Amino acid sequence: MPEKKENAHEGHRKRLRDKFLHDGNFDAFPPHNVLELLLFYSIPRADTNELAHRLIETFGSLRGVFDAPYESLLLVPGVGEQTASLIKLIPSLTKVYLEENASDIRYLTSTEDAVRFLKPKFTAMANEALIMVSLNDAGKILKTSLISQGGAHFTEVDVRKIMGELLGSRATAVIIAHNHPGGVCAPSRADHDMTAKLARLLGSIEVTLLNHIIITQDDYFSFAGNPKFADCFLPPQRERFCSSPEEIEKQKER
Repeated sequence: MPEKKENAHEGHRKRLRDKFLHDGNFDAFPPHNVLELLLFYSIPRADTNELAHRLIETFGSLRGVFDAPYESLLLVPGVGEQTASLIKLIPSLTKVYLEENASDIRYLTSTEDAVRFLKPKFTAMANEALIMVSLNDAGKILKTSLISQGGAHFTEVDVRKIMGELLGSRATAVIIAHNHPGGVCAPSRADHDMTAKLARLLGSIEVTLLNHIIITQDDYFSFAGNPKFADCFLPPQRERFCSSPEEIEKQKER
């Protein structure tokens, strides 16, 4: 009987692997099967179906499993150090892949370019962070700087660090972006006030704030692309980094 059970497991593993290799993606896989397939590589013999279900039930979703702290994963029955390490490896590997995929971007001349360049940098971040991209007059990327990291709902704007990063860079413009790990990209009043204040401060040293972008896992919000926030940017600033008509219409709906 034990031998037949093991053979059944092996047959199931082969079917899942073959299905993935045939499809080339996880489109037809329910979340527990995605996780189950991954667990094959840390649990070589036992059935991983039950553990996959248990992990998703514990953390609420497949994304919740990958975002869970290492220590929390170890508290789930059936999860050892090797399995927890493998699970935590996936978000970081994804970030490296996505950043390399966007490595061909040398110039930022639209909101879409900026989002494609910046979004991978926030992958696997559980807390809010603020990133600044320094550009020259042509929109060429000169430098990308992590300005600050905070909690799940707040990150401090370190003005001294922003100024320090700009010293010697010959940048004439910057784009700033921060993430909302909770998944809602609507700006707060504090986001609005910070954007307007930073635009004035940078303008005093002849550096243009072209845009402030809020990025979530599935969406983004562009301050420069939304007429409601025109007061955050002086006219010359908005002219240098305006969104497409489609983007402006999208932002009006927010």
